[in-house]
Amino acid sequence: MKGLPIRSSFQKKLMTAFLLVGVLPLLVCVLLILNVFRFSLQSSSEANAESQLETMTAGLGERLAACGQVLEELEDRTSVARALAQGEGRDTRIYNALYNAAAPLLRDADFSLYDGEGRRLYTTGSGEAVESLDPGWGVLFAAREERTVVCRAVSPYEGTGRGGLRLARAIYYRGQVAGYAVARVGEEHLSRLFEGKYSAGSDVLVVDPRWNQVYASPTLQDEGLSSRLRSRLLEGLALAQAGEGYTYHVLEEGESGFLVILRQSQPMADWVLRLFYLAAGVSLLLCILVCLRASVGFSRQLFQPIWSLNNAMAAVEEGELDVRVEVTGADEISQLSGRFNRMTQRLKENLEDSIRQQQELGEAQIRMMQAQLNPHFLYNTLDTLKWLGKINRVPEVATISADLADILRSSISGGEFVALREEVELLERYVEIQSLRFPGKFVYTARIPEELLDARVPKLMLQPLVENAIIHGFEDGSHGHIEVSARRRGEELELTVRDDGCGMSPESMERFLSRRGPQGGRHFGLYNVDAILRLHYGPDRGLRFQAPEGGKGTCIQVCLPLRGGEEEGL
Repeated sequence: MKGLPIRSSFQKKLMTAFLLVGVLPLLVCVLLILNVFRFSLQSSSEANAESQLETMTAGLGERLAACGQVLEELEDRTSVARALAQGEGRDTRIYNALYNAAAPLLRDADFSLYDGEGRRLYTTGSGEAVESLDPGWGVLFAAREERTVVCRAVSPYEGTGRGGLRLARAIYYRGQVAGYAVARVGEEHLSRLFEGKYSAGSDVLVVDPRWNQVYASPTLQDEGLSSRLRSRLLEGLALAQAGEGYTYHVLEEGESGFLVILRQSQPMADWVLRLFYLAAGVSLLLCILVCLRASVGFSRQLFQPIWSLNNAMAAVEEGELDVRVEVTGADEISQLSGRFNRMTQRLKENLEDSIRQQQELGEAQIRMMQAQLNPHFLYNTLDTLKWLGKINRVPEVATISADLADILRSSISGGEFVALREEVELLERYVEIQSLRFPGKFVYTARIPEELLDARVPKLMLQPLVENAIIHGFEDGSHGHIEVSARRRGEELELTVRDDGCGMSPESMERFLSRRGPQGGRHFGLYNVDAILRLHYGPDRGLRFQAPEGGKGTCIQVCLPLRGGEEEGL
């Protein structure tokens, strides 16, 4: 069918729109939810990491500050300085002074006293394996040079085994370095310091400003993480690398410059994210299938009446006016189907009216032809009668013959429309004949304004109306008047033929108004004129009956479009 490609295309567009409306919001929502969830996890993880870092860094700073205070207190004691300057060892008073100063931190650090040569003389702990330190470099050298408490990472070359950090303060006696007070915070101490302050699955790394490892949580001991991170920084790379699965958070301890690094597993692993996307993809696929099934069913339900309506229109195009569309509901499509049914019904009625009008026109033409049977023969015969009347000096015969000849001549002329002037002249010929036939029976009057005489009217329109008035209006033997008048009403011409005779019977009037056709040959001319007017000017332009003046007779009006000049037809 011609409409099939367009219909199929529109249906595909509708189905595509259903899919887009059903799938796009879901896709956007899924992606939005996944990203919001991921961002929320990352934000929560970062906030948690920052909180843990701040706690551990603050604890480290407090531990170093407390150790520094112990070293400052030892440096202030003259007895300790004298004992270190004299190289005395195993002095009970020095042991007591050392233990009293370090008493609050005995579990948190090991405190030792070294002489000016770097030999250890006193200690509170047993974890320090080094018996002496070189005062020419490292932490002792920095303490002598800076004359304050210094903090350094334990060098791996000192042979201490595990790392940690040292704090040192040079002790002076009589202006000379008598020795050094040293606090060692080893990895075992840092483990106790950080214990419980970071979440499971995380790792802690402490490095000095040069990124040398100071402390690493147990799971990082053998990874060499500090070296890798230092290499990334030197290369200008980020600490966290794609695919590694970890995030790094760094916070500096302000006094020592040490860095506390918290390594956490990514809040959402790649395989978990892929699993989420897989679940989202499966959900979208199911949504697409459901939307596709719903759109197919809905489009079929929607387009089935449209297809039926389209097929019915195609049948109407082929001339089948009896086709109807089934109305199954009260929605817009059903209303459209109902209007289509009413349209085809009216179209069929209009076609039947047109056929009927054509039939009436044909019948009127046949009747006109019957009335004009062999007009040439009649015209020639009447012309002969006219001359015979003149020869025999019978003027009535000559007058009737001449008038009738004019009438016949007009009836056989080619045009269907004539000027009102010619129609009135022809009517006067007819009235003259009837006046000779029925002397004294009626008085004829015509009131036609001069400016309307050029209007175009159908030929032989007034004669049948006057004939009806003469024959049927005075058939009871009465006498009366017949008047023909014309007037202009806007752009229309109104012609009136009235008489004061006996008028039409109610039965004849009812039959005429119902357009059932003449009966027994009565009012034959009225039916012909009415049919011609309605065919030429429309169904509302037929003869109209008005109430006669005085209640007697018949008054017939004709209202036509006002046309002049040589115009003919509609």
